[in-house]
This record gives sequence, C-alpha cells and structure tokens, in this order.
Amino acid sequence: MKFLQLIALLHSLVLWPGVLAASEQVSEIRIEGNSKVETDAILAAIAQSTGTELSAETIKSDIRNINRLGYFSDIRVYKRSSDRGTVLIYRVTEKPAVVEIRFEGLEELKESDFKDIIETREFTIVDESVITTDLKKIEKKYLEKGFFLAAVDYSLEPLNANEMVLIFKISERAKVLVGNVHIKGNQYFSDSEIIAGFASRPFTRIGAFGSGSLFQESMLNRDTGYLNFLYRDNGFAKVKVGQPIAEMHADQKYVELSFFVEEGLQYRLGALKVSGDVGSEYYSAEELYQKMLLKNGDIFRHSRFARDVEMLVEQYGNIGYAYVDVNPKVTFNDDDRTVAIDYHIAKGDKVYFGEIVITGNTKTRDNVIRREFEIADGGLYSGTGLAETKKKIQRLGFFEEVKIIKENDPDTDALVNVKVKVKKANTGQFQMSFGYSPAGARREAWFGQTKYTEKNQSGRGWNASIMARYANDKDYDIELGFTDPRVYDSDWLLGLFAAHRRFNHRYFSSVEIPETQSSLSLRVGRRIFELVHGSLALRHSRIRQLESTFIFDDFRVDGTKNTLTLGLSRRDLNNYLDPSDGLDIRLAQSFSGGPLQGDFQFMESTARLDYYFPLVYSDTYSTYFKFHLGLAKLWKFQSESIPTVERYNLGGFENLRGFPYKSVGPKERRLRSPLGVYSDFNIGGDKQILFQTEYFLPLIPQAGIKALLFVDVGRVYSEEEDLELNDFSKFSKDVGFGFRWSTPIAPFRFEWAYPYLEEEKRFGDINFIFTLGY
Repeated sequence: MKFLQLIALLHSLVLWPGVLAASEQVSEIRIEGNSKVETDAILAAIAQSTGTELSAETIKSDIRNINRLGYFSDIRVYKRSSDRGTVLIYRVTEKPAVVEIRFEGLEELKESDFKDIIETREFTIVDESVITTDLKKIEKKYLEKGFFLAAVDYSLEPLNANEMVLIFKISERAKVLVGNVHIKGNQYFSDSEIIAGFASRPFTRIGAFGSGSLFQESMLNRDTGYLNFLYRDNGFAKVKVGQPIAEMHADQKYVELSFFVEEGLQYRLGALKVSGDVGSEYYSAEELYQKMLLKNGDIFRHSRFARDVEMLVEQYGNIGYAYVDVNPKVTFNDDDRTVAIDYHIAKGDKVYFGEIVITGNTKTRDNVIRREFEIADGGLYSGTGLAETKKKIQRLGFFEEVKIIKENDPDTDALVNVKVKVKKANTGQFQMSFGYSPAGARREAWFGQTKYTEKNQSGRGWNASIMARYANDKDYDIELGFTDPRVYDSDWLLGLFAAHRRFNHRYFSSVEIPETQSSLSLRVGRRIFELVHGSLALRHSRIRQLESTFIFDDFRVDGTKNTLTLGLSRRDLNNYLDPSDGLDIRLAQSFSGGPLQGDFQFMESTARLDYYFPLVYSDTYSTYFKFHLGLAKLWKFQSESIPTVERYNLGGFENLRGFPYKSVGPKERRLRSPLGVYSDFNIGGDKQILFQTEYFLPLIPQAGIKALLFVDVGRVYSEEEDLELNDFSKFSKDVGFGFRWSTPIAPFRFEWAYPYLEEEKRFGDINFIFTLGY
C-alpha cells in the first residue's frame, strides 16, 4: 500500500509540470470515487485547503491520513488547471463492504450467541484486523461453553467489485469435560474436600447441569490459587503448590487434571506483639489485641492475619494517620510449630482532608450529596468516614456508581484531596400503561394507568408521585404524594399524601361492597441517631359505602377514620430503591378514634423485619435472599369491639400466595340469609404472624429480569389463642417460583404458588399470579 501511494504521488508530480518550481494557488478540492464514505469525512483528513499554496509535502501527508481511515484500497491525487486556479482531485477506491455475515458449522450454538459480541457489522467496510478480533471472541465463547477444541476461521467471498460476504467457518467438535482430578501430596485435606472448592470438578450426572465439569484452561490458575489459599488459611504458611498438568484423553472428550502440593508444617500463633507508635496517645496494645481476629494458640490463618493488618491501618487512619505503615515481622519456630508476630507501627504525620469535589452530578444538587458526608473539608482524615460516606451516597439509589478517589495535595503532604465521582441512575418514570391486577382488595381486573414517579425530584432528593388509574366508572383511583426526607438539609422528614378511590371493596372472597375512600395524610419524622428514625403520621379518611343492604351488620363501615401512628425504624440497606443487602426494621403503634374522634375505635401494633443476604458468585454475578418477618396485634380501645373489617386475614398475592384472598383465619358458623344454610365464615383474628423467604436470581440484569423461589408461612390467631410458635402444623404454608421484570413501561410479575394441605399432607393445586403495572 505504501508503495502504491508513493507511485501515485510521483505520478501526480509528473502530471504537474513546474509544481516545485513555481507556486500555485489551490482554488478547489474535489473528492471522487467514494460512495459509502462521506465526503466530509475525507475532507476532514486533508490538510491542503483552498486559497493556500500547493505543497507536495502536504499532499503526501494527506495520502497517509486518508489511508489511516482504513476505508480505501487505493488513493491517487491529480491536479487540473482552471481559470480560477488549480483544482486538486483526490480519487479514492473504496474497500468492498460486508453486506452479509454467515456462520457455517453451527450445531450446539446459534448465530444469536455471536451477533452481539462481534464488532463487524453488515454494510460496513471490510476491516480484516477487526475480523481477526472477532475470531478470538468467537473462540472465547466456545471455550466458555466447554468446546475447548473448537476451531474458527473466516473467508471473504465477493458478490461484485464492491460487496463481500463474510463467512465464519466453525468446527465445533465435542465439548471437553473434566475427567478425574488428582491431588498429589495432600495429607491434611482429603481429595474431596479440596475439589469441592474447585471451579474444575469431575464430570458427573449432577455436574452435567452446571459449568464446573466443563474444562476451561483459565480456571486452572483460579483452582491453583484456591488450593494455595486453602492451606495458608489453615496454618500451612509455607505450603508450595506446583503448576497443574492437564492431559487430554485419546478420545478428546475428557481432560485429566493433576494438582501438586507440598503441605509443610501447620503453625499456630505463639507470641503476639504490637510495637512502635503504641500508647495512650494513640491506642494501647491491649485495645489493639482485643480488636484482632488472631489470638494466641489459634491456627495461623492467613485471611485473619491480613484482616488484622487492615484493622490496624483503619484504626490509625481514623485518628488522622492516613499514611500509617504497619510492618508485621513474622518469625516461624519449626520445633514447636508456632509463629511469633510483631506488628511494628510507624504512624507517620497526621493528615487532614483538603478539597472535596463532587463530579458527575449532572442532576442531583451538591447539597443532596454533601449532606450524606461523614467527612468535611479541613477535618481530620478518617478512613471509616470515607467508607461510610460512600455507603450512604450509594444507599440513596440515585446513582449507578459511586467512587471515592483520594489524591495527594500537590502543595503539602498534610492534606488529602477527595474526589467523589458519581454516575447518574434513572430515578423517575412517566408511564402510560395498560395493566392487570390480581384478586385482592379489588377483584381481578384490567385497567389503564398514568403514573409519574420521581425519587429525586428536581435533583433535591424529594420523592414525588402522581397516579391516575381507571378500570371503569365504578373502579378508579387518583393519588398524590410528596416527601422531603431532609427538610432544608436537616434530619427532619416531611411527607404529604392524598388519595381518592372508587371501587368494589372485597373484604373477603365472598363479601364485596361498593364504596369510596378519600384520605389525607401528614407525616413528620426525624433521625434520632445513626440510622434510627422516628416518625409521627396523622391520617384522616372518609369511607362511604354505596350500598344499603349488608350481608352482616358488622360490615357497615360508613364514616370517618382518624389515625395517629408512631413509628420507629432502622434501615441499613445498600440501596433504598432496589436493595439486595442489609436490614430494614420497622415498629409502629397506631391509635384510631379516642381523642382523635371518628367512627372507628381500636389500636394496632406492628413489627416488620426485612433482611437481605447476598450470595456473590463472581464480580459480575450475584444472587440474594430476602427474609421477611411480620407481626401484628389489634387492641380494643375504650371498650369498643374491633371492627370486623379491620381484623386480620391472610391469603392472596401479598402474603400467602398459594391461598385465595383472605381465606386464612379463624372461622365461624354463620347463616348468610334467613332461608339459607350455615357455612364457615372467616371472621378474622386479632393477631397474625407472617414469614417469607425469597431467593432472587438475576437472569438478565441489563433488562431487569429476575427469577425467584419462595416459601410463605403464616398464621392468624383469635382472641382466645396465645401467640404460640411451637405447633408448626397450625401454620398455613406454600412454596413457589416466579419471575420479576422491571420495564420502563411497568413492572411485570409472574408467580406460581403451591399451597400445602396440612390435613392431607400434600401440596394442592397451583395458584398462578400475574400482575402488570400493579
């Protein structure tokens, strides 16, 4: 190509007599021969311009620049004279374009497995360097799927002078599985104990359902590292682990793996000492000993040893010594198999925070982020403060990513500048959706809904929502909500909520009464200390039943309901909007009636605990458990009986998913009409307990699709029953599975629940739950 360019340049100069002898002014520049590449893109690479003197060096440079675009197989430059001056013509020959991409030899994998990972696209210029990169990506995909012997090549077949078909030719061959795994030299651990932690495990019928039995060469280093860690974390500080050997079977279906280990001696912790900058001015040795994980006589576990070093760095960092040097001096005694550790601490100089800058906050105001800080400009350096600051900002749920970057101040070693880098997440939605709600307080129904929600309104951290829902002229809602969690950046919270509803209220599966409900709520809260918040909420509701005939008189609930609720909560979650780790505890005591007046007189106590426990399998994939425990108790108030419609019942998609709506609870024999027959009627209880376990597995995280497995256990107690937990047979139980899909339009929920029939000792018929936009 360089030779052709040189020939083209010389040819051009031959056609330009006197070009080097006399100056010529360029009056026009033309591009010829291009059809797919924009003219402007070529002109942008050209330095020669109109109105300037023609230069052979500039043209030579232009040819190189155009060639670097990678779109042309030939570039030639010509000049023509005109009345206005010299016309410069850049004539290019475009490389052919890929108009079709084919895959040959696919059997186990599909074209869709590769379409998104290769860089070459149809109707783009052929670039063989990119195609070579695509080959490597295809090979990597086959390695991940266990096709260790797969071979990939390509060919370019011309359709015409300017169009090519790119064909990836694949020979998949059979998957390569892990056969036997041998551990040589192990005595302390058995083969099975070691292999249980390996990524490469022998093929079995059970293993066929996972990826552990597929041979992947990249996993050998991981397994070698695990073997080394396993021994070092059990006291074998001088263990030696050799390079593994992989031997292919003659049938090329299995690989035999061999790992080699020299265990050495197992050590326990003997003498423990902290020296250097230790004392009352910093920390006493005894204070530091108490915080250490390794104690005298313990097995010398490397993970605990490393954590103790980190702990010492953190402790001194918390009192301003950001550059503390912890130098552990380790002495082994092979005679008694002990190790002596002397943690020598050199504190260095005290360091203060310098400039703290926030970047990336294109929407959220600085004060919303800064009020979460546990550090301050000019304040004493604190490593714990930095970690807590990051955690609190992440917890807001306003950002996809939060990074804390420490930088030494260029002018003095006594300051550390901090850059808080955030990446905005989507916190709001405006949706017009068509949804479906399952049988609950309403009967199952399709509905239309317009909803606006914003968790970070105007970048001020406000939570605002407006919702209008319509199913028919007898079933509709409108709701307005606003919460400021930090009024004027203080620890106070203020919330307002208003709603109006018209619907047929299903108090039980067999009792449905048309009614309207209007409500107005005011909530005030404050942070008490750390993550503990207290709140007070006042709610006024007006309920009007639109039917004068009632099945039972105690279902008449016409009137006003005034409720005062005192709440106490502690929310330690990794993300308030979509948590996967942490603990959420809420206690509440409410009073209806009494001094508040109204037509309802009772009290209610509730306790709720939600615990999220993550299981991290890799840097890119993690699952989590959610454990929910709910307790509730109703109390009589001023000698009034508890309204039947307020009593507890379980069943339905919100709690016991395998049972019909509000079907679980104390029963009473009632006559439904003067000429009718007696039947068991669920009158509800004054106490209830609900326990749920859910296991969430992200299927397509980018699309917000999760799978879940769940177990629900609950019971409702009458006044005559004590809140006992020892008789598990009296609890209602169900199990099931499902999928959740969060879309920009509306959330989807699909679940299948199986109730356990205690009397028959079997699972009952499946109950399907589907919601859209609910």
